Amino acid sequence: MPTIRTLTVVVAAIVIASAFTACSRVGYANHVQESTISCDDVSTSVIHRARADDTSSAIDEEIQYLADNCSDAYDVTIDYISSRSADPQFAFDTCDEWAEHIRSEAVQLLRQDGLCSDSAPADSGSSASGAGGLSWDTAGDYAGTNQRVCGPLMTTRADNDDIFLNIGRDYPDPARFTIVLWDVGSVESLPAGTTLCATGPISLYNGVAQIELYDVGLVEVWE
Repeated sequence: MPTIRTLTVVVAAIVIASAFTACSRVGYANHVQESTISCDDVSTSVIHRARADDTSSAIDEEIQYLADNCSDAYDVTIDYISSRSADPQFAFDTCDEWAEHIRSEAVQLLRQDGLCSDSAPADSGSSASGAGGLSWDTAGDYAGTNQRVCGPLMTTRADNDDIFLNIGRDYPDPARFTIVLWDVGSVESLPAGTTLCATGPISLYNGVAQIELYDVGLVEVWE
């Protein structure tokens, strides 16, 4: 019987602290003129830092700036960060469940990360050695929906800190399915043919079906 685990990075990831109540009041606005930044810019920066597991003081200063100047952006950003780092036993599986507790904009961010789904994952039975999920070669038919997709790894390619897991067929075959891992650095080496699964919104890039993630731990490895 196949067993399941999650893909790992070569070096352990740093877990971002979830307690933001002790943020420094050094003041993000003290060293950046207000006229040169917008609430959306600061919120985007915080979200990017959270996805990259950035624990520097800069994220605290940016959160404090939002708290002092951008109430809506602050609420969305904190909703997203606190939900993203929530204890699994208190987290929800579906985006609809999250929407009952946090702002819709925060739910959309969770959806982009593949941390919630809009419906129960499709199950194609024997598509990937008992892993279930949507078969990699039909993923393109479900573009725009949130799904769990499984298939055999062909190659792992890297571009700086971004990793591309080519499923079913190798790059540049347009019929392949790709799991894109942004800003994760290196990942463990896996043999070709290893069954991988990923859950998230399916998109098309130059006709190639893909799921984009920011967390290596969201990729299932079936052995």
